[in-house]
Amino acid sequence: MFRSGQRKRITVSRRSGLIFPVSRIHRAVKSLPNVPNRVSKGASIYLTAIVEYLTAELLELAGNAAKDCRRTRISPRHILLGYAHDEELNKVLRNCVLPQGGVLPNIHNVLFPTITNQTKKQATASKSSISRRPKTTTDHVNKAVVRKPTLTKKGQGSFTVLGAPTSKAAAVKGTNVTTLSERVLIRGQKLTVVQGNIVNIQADAIVHPTNNSFYMGGDVGKALAKAGGQQLRDAVADAGRNSAIANYGDVTISTAPNLTASHLIHVHSPKWNAETQDQCIGDLDRATLNILTLADQQGLKSVAVPSISSGHAGFPKQTAAQTILAALSKYFRQTATTNLEQVFFVLYDAESVNVYTTELQRMVE
Repeated sequence: MFRSGQRKRITVSRRSGLIFPVSRIHRAVKSLPNVPNRVSKGASIYLTAIVEYLTAELLELAGNAAKDCRRTRISPRHILLGYAHDEELNKVLRNCVLPQGGVLPNIHNVLFPTITNQTKKQATASKSSISRRPKTTTDHVNKAVVRKPTLTKKGQGSFTVLGAPTSKAAAVKGTNVTTLSERVLIRGQKLTVVQGNIVNIQADAIVHPTNNSFYMGGDVGKALAKAGGQQLRDAVADAGRNSAIANYGDVTISTAPNLTASHLIHVHSPKWNAETQDQCIGDLDRATLNILTLADQQGLKSVAVPSISSGHAGFPKQTAAQTILAALSKYFRQTATTNLEQVFFVLYDAESVNVYTTELQRMVE
């Protein structure tokens, strides 16, 4: 019991917003034989945050592996499969010996299906680089490339996990966009999460979420109107006179004057209603399938997609991301031949970025 006037002790971990014990790790670091004379608390907090982040990611990957194996308990084997299927974690941990983890099989790439000529070319191009290093199954499976953390101090005792881009997305000259996460499907299509202005992405088409009157007052519509000017507004107005998107999920296409994209795909984005959730999710699923089908019919190779319906339409961001990614996976499974090679998910707020990055990693083909 504390006397009146005494304050309850607040741990360093709690002040730093961490779960792992900072003080215990600080003592362990100071007891190392080769440690310098002084170890600052900031270094221990930074180290604890990294250990906590990597532990959480390993548990998530191992949990997904256990789920794929239809097991309810995580075993060392699932931990091994989890980090072996992540490119960056595998580079860090591939030389570690995990007791009871087993051995990863070495499967030759000719045993994997080559459905399109594109995947054959990719396999041929990567053969020389693969032969220079030890082979693992990560060379032949779908990979979700996720940002690894660097820590930026944000107020006293508070740290936010950030990351560096893994690759550069195609951006308009003189502009800047950040690639946050990327996944290559088994048939060669790339799904990339990008943070930036959607008009700065070099793609064949940009998706414009709107309503049945082709309203351009949403976040994406305003950005398009600002970049395209009056000519773009006139093109959208012509599309509204010549075609109708009366129902949720309906799509149409128009030209895109003054933009690097050659086309705009207008979609009547569904609105969220908590009382009819299943119907709303079904409408968003149909909207995504219609966008991909129309892009294929027009012979487009790349599409820039915002987080449809998660803005003014009121969809929960995670529900919208899960629905869109599930519809996209279903489309590529069911379509025998497709022209689409690249889908950009262009986002601007931190919450959408985190949701799409996480859901892209969890996506099941």
